[in-house]
Order: sequence, then structure tokens, then C-alpha cells
Amino acid sequence: MTVLADEKNQDLCVSFNDASHLGSNSYRSKIIYNENYDAFPYATKIGNSIVGIFSTGTAHAKSDKQVMFRSDDGGDTFRLKDFFINDDQTYDFSLIADLLSEGKSVDLKVWNLRKNAGLVKATTTSKADGYSIWSTPKNAGARLYRTGYNAKTWQTALLESLDGGITWRFKSVIAPATAGRQFSEADIVNTHSNNWIAYIREDKGKSNNLYSSISTNNGNTWSIPTALDPKLINGRQPNLTKLDDGSMILITGDRTGKSGYAGGSGDIVYGNDTTGITIFRSTDNGKTWSIRKRVSPIYSTDGGQPFVVDLGRGKIFIVWYARKTTKGKPSINSCTIDINNL
Repeated sequence: MTVLADEKNQDLCVSFNDASHLGSNSYRSKIIYNENYDAFPYATKIGNSIVGIFSTGTAHAKSDKQVMFRSDDGGDTFRLKDFFINDDQTYDFSLIADLLSEGKSVDLKVWNLRKNAGLVKATTTSKADGYSIWSTPKNAGARLYRTGYNAKTWQTALLESLDGGITWRFKSVIAPATAGRQFSEADIVNTHSNNWIAYIREDKGKSNNLYSSISTNNGNTWSIPTALDPKLINGRQPNLTKLDDGSMILITGDRTGKSGYAGGSGDIVYGNDTTGITIFRSTDNGKTWSIRKRVSPIYSTDGGQPFVVDLGRGKIFIVWYARKTTKGKPSINSCTIDINNL
């Protein structure tokens, strides 16, 4: 049963609609790593394997290294390996080497890993034409697209690669610099033909505002960003994924409302607007979205950056970071969900 209600602060809340209550066959969760301040995961799929990396260190944005994780059974079990050590700038590709065929590459955050002559080489590109690289690359014919943002002008752009993700360059402005707005992280998805939709984070609004913009000419130009109703859809670090069944998944880190973990001692679920990882599904190319479901609570606002991997056959894998107590540090968490229940 789903019950909708308006709280005193006029935020739309959902009762009896937490994804973790869908049943053991529909929702399975795992803690991938919980050692230090573990945050900022990124995940993709190579063949039948889930591969990703995350930061770990002493505090927020103070990482010591990047750790790689890999699952060959759809997110049930994981292998981990230190991928990049900050101090000596060394790499370990052993966890991914057998997944990359000759001449093929994969992007993990700012790193492009490519195999040539049997050896994996890393190319690092953190910025392109002044924009910090952000989202997962998306196929656009012979090109790759991903987003970036400029933290000085607070402008979001579309970036393109002509060499399989080794180098990136500016293509167009998605969300232009606007007085009273701070546009930053965004994600894109192709709806059909040359049409794309973008969802953009904006930090000046008090309700975790998200904005949308549309391109009908393969990313050459974009419509003026339009604010979404935060009662229906909001959050930080939006992640958009087009699934093999044609539907779309939007997942965000919701940082408004009461803490998802009550004082770090318990989980608030029913009838409350809480912080957490929230998911939406569209079956009409983003024209309408399902009512939000919460994948996981987070304590206070220390959590987010969800990434979705399509497992096929109606299943998705999600990874995010979240702090669960007042004194604890965030961990890297994951789950698999049956999308037919969204």
C-alpha cells in the first residue's frame, strides 16, 4: 500500500513505500566496505561483471587512496583491491585486467583504463576546458558524452570524447551561469533518436532542487533549465540510467527532511520526509516518473552519490555511501532491486 501525505513543511512524503520492504527476492543489500571515511563510489559494468571504485581516507574529500571493487555474481559478493595510492601515485590493475579485451577501455571517475599489447594503462583527465569531469560516459554513436561543471561560474556543460574516453573536450552548455543559482553535477540519458534529457544539481535552493534540460539536436544546444517540483523529485548528485527494457531510472541523494537514521540510533521510515537514497522510474522517456521510493536512509546529510548498473532481466545494482550513526564514518553500501516493483 502507498499513502501520500503533505507534512507540515509541505514536503510530499511516502508511507509504506521503502524499497527495503519489497521482500527478500526483490531487495538485497550489502556493505561493500566500512573501514575509514569511505565515500564517492562510481560503478559500471564490463561484460557480466560489476566494477567500481571509491575513495577512502581520514575525512570528507581527504582520501588516501581509491579502492576498486568487483562482483561477478550480480552484487552478491565482492572482491576488493587498492587501485590507486595517493602518496606514491601507484596503480594496481590486477582486479580488472582480465575483463578488458585488447584495445578496449573503461572510464572510472577521472581514469580511463585501456589495454594495449596485453598491458593496462591509465590516463587521468580530471578537467576538460575548465570543467570538472563528473558523470558516467554515455554512447552517442561514434562518440561518448558525459557532463562536467565549473565551480567558479557554476555552469554545467556537455563534454564529448572522440577516442573512447581517453580525452574529453567541451561540446555545449547544458545549464548556463545564472544569478542566484549554482549548477553543478548532472547526468544525461538519450531518450530517443537525437533527443537527450539532463538532470542538474542546484545548491542555492533550500529543497535539494533539481533542474531538467532537453536537447533535440544530439547535444548541440539545450533548453533553458526548468526546476522540478521538489515535492515530487529532488536530491543531490543525480544519476540517470537507460535500462535494456527501455525504461529509465533516476536516483538521487536526498539531503532534506529529518535524518533518515533517528539520531543515529534507529531508522525512521513511515510517513516522514527523511534523508536517504531515493529512486524513481519512468516508462515514457522521462515525461512522468514513479513516486519516490527510498533505497536507504542516511544519517544527517553525510551520504549520497548513488550509481546504477543495469543487470538485465529486470534487475539493477545500486552503490552509494552513507553514514549511519552520529559518531560513525560513512561506508560503501549496495543493493540489488527488482525494477518491476518500482
